[in-house]
Amino acid sequence: MNPTTNQEHDEAQEILEALRQIQDDPALKAEAEKSPESLLDRLNLSGIARSAVALGIAGLTVAAHTKQPVLPTSFWN
Repeated sequence: MNPTTNQEHDEAQEILEALRQIQDDPALKAEAEKSPESLLDRLNLSGIARSAVALGIAGLTVAAHTKQPVLPTSFWN
């Protein structure tokens, strides 16, 4: 098996696990909103995983503060 594929799989797993932890734990969610950098440090994320989780945190934060629900067809209407 290609070592690059293993590394990419490990990064993907790291990203998904971090996002699950944040989504499932209210304390981590609150920390993500107040101090995302410190949360990324605490989760010991770096490189691509850190960037991807930071983007995920931004998305979760925007979604949590959006007053109008996002509908799958709203872009086209």
